[in-house]
Amino acid sequence: MSTPRRKANSAPKANETSIRDVTADNVPGGRKATGLNALKNNPTQTPCETPYRPYMKACDYATKTVYFIRPDCKSWSCKPCAARRAQVWRVYADFGGDALLAQGLELSFVTVTSHRLVRSVTAGVAVWRKAWPKLSARWRRASPGVQYLSVSERGKVGNFHTHLITTATLPTRWYKDNGASTGLGYQAKAVPIVDSFECGGYVTKYLTKAIAIHNWPKYWRRVNTSRNWPKPEETETPYDWTNLGADILRVKFSITTYARLGWTIETSLEGLDTSQVQAT
Repeated sequence: MSTPRRKANSAPKANETSIRDVTADNVPGGRKATGLNALKNNPTQTPCETPYRPYMKACDYATKTVYFIRPDCKSWSCKPCAARRAQVWRVYADFGGDALLAQGLELSFVTVTSHRLVRSVTAGVAVWRKAWPKLSARWRRASPGVQYLSVSERGKVGNFHTHLITTATLPTRWYKDNGASTGLGYQAKAVPIVDSFECGGYVTKYLTKAIAIHNWPKYWRRVNTSRNWPKPEETETPYDWTNLGADILRVKFSITTYARLGWTIETSLEGLDTSQVQAT
């Protein structure tokens, strides 16, 4: 069944509440999100460009408040979402680096390159998937309990580089010799990290390059972390969300119904009160 479309000249009737008219700025009540949640859900940023995203609804019966939001697609192929994700990963890098240094661990920036003869994306992916597990196994044996955050960079000819923030304190020579002997490139570099704020800039630099690549290999992660890389705690919303689909007419009808019943309407997570929710 096709999704009904709103006519170009149609407008809300008198006393009808439109989803475009109701924002966190003109609806009373609610608490603004802070920290990482505010970064992810900042309505002043460029909105997600992916069409046909569903609308979500949640009800707070205690305060008679109903929330309508339209989540971002969170895809790297969407420029606004990619920019927001890069900002979030900058926070993760800074937070993790600060936490690990506070534990008395040492950190290093490490760059590992692909084989110098790689001249296509397909070959680059194939070489990396075959060689990286071998190098990674040696790396973990040489640095037990290693923690890392890695960002992939694709070269102009299709070869890949991996840039890591890691607790491994191995010298540049180790990466050169072991990289070359496992099928990757001899070019490698390891540099000690002095301050945690360097981590965010390092990640942003290479993620920005990765975002600019349009034909990024399918299923190839731009950024990855070890299982226990420290991340800031994030609060969860206390409500069950209902998927309303992508039909704006259905959403407007639901908004109008709640408004006539005297409910407070919120259309942004900026107004979602998570003060009673414990961080997990």
